[in-house]
Amino acid sequence: MMKFLKILCILLLITGCSRNKIVEDLKLIESLGYDLEGDKIKGSAAYSVHYDIPTEAQVKLLTAESETANGIFTRFTQQVPHPVEIGKTRTILMGESFAKESIKDLIGTLVRDPIIASNAKMAISEQDAAEVLNLTMTLPPFYLSDVIEQNITYGNTPQTNLHTALNQYFGTGQDVYLPFLIIDESEKIMVDGLGIFKGDKLAMRLQDRETFLFKIIKDKNMSGTYEFISEQKEKISLKIMYGKRKIYLKNTRQEPKVKITLDLFALIKDYPGSLDLTKKEEVDKLSTMIEKELTTKIEKLLEEFKEEQVDPMGFGDLVRSEKRDWTQDRFNDQYPNLEFEIETKMNFLGSG
Repeated sequence: MMKFLKILCILLLITGCSRNKIVEDLKLIESLGYDLEGDKIKGSAAYSVHYDIPTEAQVKLLTAESETANGIFTRFTQQVPHPVEIGKTRTILMGESFAKESIKDLIGTLVRDPIIASNAKMAISEQDAAEVLNLTMTLPPFYLSDVIEQNITYGNTPQTNLHTALNQYFGTGQDVYLPFLIIDESEKIMVDGLGIFKGDKLAMRLQDRETFLFKIIKDKNMSGTYEFISEQKEKISLKIMYGKRKIYLKNTRQEPKVKITLDLFALIKDYPGSLDLTKKEEVDKLSTMIEKELTTKIEKLLEEFKEEQVDPMGFGDLVRSEKRDWTQDRFNDQYPNLEFEIETKMNFLGSG
């Protein structure tokens, strides 16, 4: 009997601590935007609304200014008759000028708030974040996060979310990278490249072709589309379906060298009419051409990272795992002289 009474008391305590929230009485923020407005931060928040009339807009926008990233939420609350909730936020967007200035304040706000989902997508926008969010007012809810997720799964964008960004920012031997969004000439929102940070500031931007090269080295999902023009000015397009990758250090007791081997499996989408892919020698010729192209471009990209002193690949973390005396400052001195050895093998699954 006493055991039953103890269980009953515990259940009553648990019930008494709960807080009921009615969805209709909340402003559920689906996307957050941050821009610079003079010496202040301009925040934007897109939230879903539900109307009986289907023709009404499904998304509304809040805007506010504050000295800090966290202060934005206080300004939002002052504008609406219902509490603002960020537990369903799926996109955190930063304007390019904001990202170049510093993301330290924003990162500090996000890491201290356990309510925001760790799988929320972070991104940078070429235009102001407010302009991008304003364009989503006529689009379905969670449109931005769906666009980013689709490009991660099927396109050239590497896997990234709030969890990976925080790990890269606070971790050692690595730098943050986030996808870039743009508004094209036809007023369409699209993913276009990758932003690379040095510490808390945006340092460089990769175009779509470079983002593909980045993805097949860094991401578990080694897929994407790659197009290039051969030395004979012939256009070739590939769809990488999957692949195998190995990255390790050589000469760990001396000056380390990074060895990268890529084994890629692809469909040939477009190729020059001068090639007859029913002949093995022609297939081997194309394979050699692509392997040389990819190896050269990857080496060039890694050299650009060294020149900019950014390490989004996490080579510093790789060296740290092999050397007990590793420090970030020591690696920063070694990084410009770090050598790479790239091996690429191309396997064709079909040609249309």
